[in-house]
This record gives sequence, C-alpha cells and structure tokens, in this order.
Amino acid sequence: MLPVATVAAPQITLRASDVSEGTVAHRQAVAAEAHGSVLRGNVPTGAFAGPCIYLVGPEAAEAVLGSQRAVFSSAQGWVRVLGNRFGRAVLNTDDPLHLDQRRLWAPAFGKVMLDIHARGIARYVDDFVDSWKDDEAIDVYAAMRALAFRAVAGTVGGMSNDILADACGALCTVLDGDGDGETESVYLERKNAARKTLANALDAAIAQRRRTRPATPGSLLDLLLEHFELAADANAEIRSHLTILLIAGYDTGATLYSRALYILAEQPPLADRLARELHAAGWAASSPLSVEALDRLPCLDGFMQEVGRLYPPLLNVPRVTISEATIGGFRIPPGTLVALALAATQQLERVYPDPLRFNMARYANPVHPEYTRPFQMLTFGGGGRMCLGIRFAQMEFKAIVATVAARLRLHLQAAAPVPHSGFWAARPVVPMSVRAVGR
Repeated sequence: MLPVATVAAPQITLRASDVSEGTVAHRQAVAAEAHGSVLRGNVPTGAFAGPCIYLVGPEAAEAVLGSQRAVFSSAQGWVRVLGNRFGRAVLNTDDPLHLDQRRLWAPAFGKVMLDIHARGIARYVDDFVDSWKDDEAIDVYAAMRALAFRAVAGTVGGMSNDILADACGALCTVLDGDGDGETESVYLERKNAARKTLANALDAAIAQRRRTRPATPGSLLDLLLEHFELAADANAEIRSHLTILLIAGYDTGATLYSRALYILAEQPPLADRLARELHAAGWAASSPLSVEALDRLPCLDGFMQEVGRLYPPLLNVPRVTISEATIGGFRIPPGTLVALALAATQQLERVYPDPLRFNMARYANPVHPEYTRPFQMLTFGGGGRMCLGIRFAQMEFKAIVATVAARLRLHLQAAAPVPHSGFWAARPVVPMSVRAVGR
C-alpha cells in the first residue's frame, strides 16, 4: 500500500514573505529536486490559507492535466481562488461540461477569427504606444493591464470601445485586494458596487451586440448569443462566459506583457538585439511586420519563450481531488487541495540547467526543441486543459514587444528588482516603473 501524501510526503512550509518576495516557485523547485514531485505544503496567504499538496515536474503535470485529469477537479479548485461570483465557464468547469464549453469557444480562437483579431490587436497596441510621452514614467503593469483588457474585450469579447472603460475599471476593483486600512463593510460595499457595474456593462455589451450581430460570427460574444439565444437566463449565461474570458485573458496577459517590457528596460542590449532583428526583417513605422513575419523571428520567439518560462502568469494551478489519485509513489485522498506548480516545474535544474538565468539561447536549436516539450513548458498549461487563447496571447505578446522594441528605448526608474510575487497568480506588489524614450 502506497503512503498517503497528506501525512507522509516530504514537507515544505511557505511563508507570506515568499509570496511577496517572489520566491514561491524557487523554494518549491529546490524541494522537489531534493525530495521528489509530491510535497506536503501550504497556501501561505488568502482566504483559503492552509494545508495543500504541491505537485512539481513534467510527470506530475501530465497526470493532472492529462492521464488523471478526471480525478483533479478544476471547478472545485478554482472556487478556492475565484469564489462563486463569476459564473462557470471553461476555466472553472470539469468534463463533460468543460469539453462542451471548449467546443463552443474554439471558433473564436480559430484562424479565421484570429486573422480578424490580429488587426484589432495591432490598433490597440499602436494607440497605447502612441500615448506614451517621451521620457515619461510609466507603470508598465498598469499600462499592460489596460491594454490587455481592451485587446481581449474589444476583439474576442466583441465589446465596443464605449463600454470597455467601465467594464475594465469594475473588473480590476473586483479582482484586487482591499485598500489600506479599509474596514470590512467599506470593502464589501466597494466590491459589490463594482460587481454591479461590471454586470451592467456586460449586459450593455450583450444588448448592443444583439442589435448589431453580424451574419457570420466574428467574436466569442456572437457565438454565445447564437448558442444561448433561446435560454431563459441567456444574459446570465453569457455574462459568466464573458467574465471568465476577461479574467483569463487580461489578468494573465497583463502579467506576461508587463514583465516582458520590464526585461527590455533591465537589459538594453537585449532590447537593441530585438530592434535590430525587427528592422532587418523589414519593420518600419509606416508598415509594421505581419503576424506571420513576426513568427519567423527567432530572437523574438526565444524571448517570448523565456519570459513565459521564468515569469509565467500562473505560478500554481488549483485542483481538488474528487477520488483517490496516485502520483510519485503517494496516494492523494479525495477532497485534497492540490497546487500544480507550473512555475516551479519551469525552474527545475534537471529540466532547465541554470534555471534562474534568463537565457534565450535555450531555444536556439529548432531541430531539438527539448525545452518546450508538453508538460515541461507550462506557461499556457497543457493537455486537455491547454489555454484556448494561447495563439491569441502569443500574437499579442509579439505585437507589443515588437512595437515597443522597434520604436522605444525603455529605462528603469529604480534599480531595485520587482519580484514576481504571488502564490496562485503572479502580480507585482510595487509599480513596474520605466521611462520610455524614442529610438
């Protein structure tokens, strides 16, 4: 009989300081290198702080996201992080509903619609970069949060520009923590008001799109209107899907894109190298490169891979076992909270030598893509839970980085590094402040 992980697995205890200082993934990875893929751990902060099992490494990821995924409930896991107030769609549902919802969403991320979305993304990126004044201080996290929201809501989401501002501000308020010195009553009042504003904004977007819906669907909202048009609670169903789309698409995107720009400010020679590659490929202010041309640039692609490896938007993915699982020589009982350690897997020395070094040369040989194998590179998940929006996110990443690298030089405002903070999702705890100067 195999030992039970909740009482017999090697133990590691994380502290709140690990969350704020960005050392969660490193500590998990070091412990896994020494003791194996199954660790007794804890969620160190938040409403559900307490015991947890960490699963680290490609083999564990394959089990949770692949061969044993029916045992690991995403719905029960994400309720520990998001609660029950956002509805259920794709991210926080289990099969067979999850599979049905993936099929419903899939055309919104297929080639036909992505070609349309690419033009919209380019416009949003240009507008944002044009708004940055020469030598002005910019918090790139705040900027990318606004850009990522507009990009996903205004393209895949099918929402018009006049609705985006209210929806973005409301969702940020709902997702962010409490304010300094805020009482519980003030906190709840502020959050509830934001939820109402968000619901009203989404209802307005639904009503507007219902009136102007094209004959051929051009967004996820069109697909949802078609699918739920006869449902008695159609608006509530559509709001759930749109809310999960916005949370998954903009919050993770903001983390990834802002970290990429911050690295450009930290490493000017790398930024210059990207700029040279872009200009050599024909980039010009009047005619930026197409999506297909950006995909052929090895330096830009390696940069994207390494940013995602070292700074993934999700550090740990929550799951709850709904029946007994067997992984790494241990049994995990039903009802156990599990953290699949995506970031720690991407910091394992045995998988990525010298894992804490930002090293784009890892991806230099396309014939042997050993560093991007399934369940080893987990920036966008894997298996049956692979992010549906992976191609959209990659297009957006390359459009943002290419536009900024080709047109601007970024400089750090302060010498102190900004930790990749968090336990479940990564977020900076201090501003990621840079100055932008035209090239």
